[in-house]
Amino acid sequence: MASSLPKYETKTLENGLQIVVIPLQNNTNVISTDIFYKVGSRNEVMGKTGIAHMLEHMNFKSTKNLSAGEFDKEVKSMGGVNNASTSFDYTHYYIKSSSDNLGKSLKLYAELMQNLNLKDKEFQPERNVVAEERRWRTENSPLGYLYFAMFNNAYTYHPYHWTPIGFMNDIQTWTLKDIKDFHKTYYQPNNAVLMITGDVKPKDVFKKAEKEFGGIKNRVKIPEVKFIEPEQNGPKRAIIYKESEVEMLAMTFHIPNFKSKDQVTLSVISEILFSGKSSRLYKELIDKKRLVNSIYAYNMQNIDPGLFIFLASCNPDVKVEDVEKEIIAQIELIKNENVELSEIEKVKINTKSDFIYSLEGSTSVAELFGSYLVRGDLTPLLTYEDAIEKITVKDVKEAANKYFDFSKSTTLILKKGKK
Repeated sequence: MASSLPKYETKTLENGLQIVVIPLQNNTNVISTDIFYKVGSRNEVMGKTGIAHMLEHMNFKSTKNLSAGEFDKEVKSMGGVNNASTSFDYTHYYIKSSSDNLGKSLKLYAELMQNLNLKDKEFQPERNVVAEERRWRTENSPLGYLYFAMFNNAYTYHPYHWTPIGFMNDIQTWTLKDIKDFHKTYYQPNNAVLMITGDVKPKDVFKKAEKEFGGIKNRVKIPEVKFIEPEQNGPKRAIIYKESEVEMLAMTFHIPNFKSKDQVTLSVISEILFSGKSSRLYKELIDKKRLVNSIYAYNMQNIDPGLFIFLASCNPDVKVEDVEKEIIAQIELIKNENVELSEIEKVKINTKSDFIYSLEGSTSVAELFGSYLVRGDLTPLLTYEDAIEKITVKDVKEAANKYFDFSKSTTLILKKGKK
């Protein structure tokens, strides 16, 4: 089957920086200039959590040649937009601009990689900003609080035990040296993927990237992450209390990493259960029984083994135990009875159209390719369309039985706490 994916060209500089160019000959004069660093909360240790995310914030402060906030101003002055995000496995920065501003964008990124100041007077206020973000998204949001606690319970040993925001006590006790050491270790050419997508010629990119990044040296050896989560030896169940209008539920099952062939089947199961108004969980729990106001069922695709996650937020006055029973019934149904062929066909059509749609703009193409390259393997992306096409009713049933194992699940219930 012919792939819908655009062609790409890649070159690695002597210092190990991988440059990837995806020319979309679409005469838009628009490009996305992205840099992905192979560092996320997975590279942190207990007591120093949240540093990868903090460093993403610090990257927009002053450098040797830029004052704080000047990075953003430079991007705006060329009519561009920029942003950044930190996940479990990587940190991603992007600038969307016109093709003629390629050189400028590359210069800005090279400046951040080698000349970040990391001054205490910039670090302290930013620490407060991050602490406030943690309060807003995690402490004061019942669903955010449940989400964080879900990882704390589903993982005991691996750094996925926390989400990228980190623990509040760590945010309040990092030192500037912690941040500097982290930058020195992970913000190196051989730990990054530079990606240019859009209306651009590869040879121009390689030439300009060599000019800006070629002279940057690697500083230290990058430590390998060697944490392996021990197998869960029984079901876990916990109740947490939080001031909330409604009760909430999280249920997780351990699944393999992003390279596993089973990930495609798990994505199909996620679609059948939770994608759109005709999905099983939506029809049963939202439309028919009016038990929940939101429900999610999805498979994480991480460098290390992840989770299949069910998250539900009950309607007012609905008991969380009733919602749990319904979700379990839906899981048992997919394990014990064949899904309809029409359900699989519908998922295939929707997935394919979503996939093709995501290949239309430079930003989404960059995100798609970059997310695989930075995790270290493009194969699952290159084989994705073929793999989806081959999924059968039998595959769905087998994967559901293999992974939805209640003897190794983690269930978290959020009950209304005292005000």
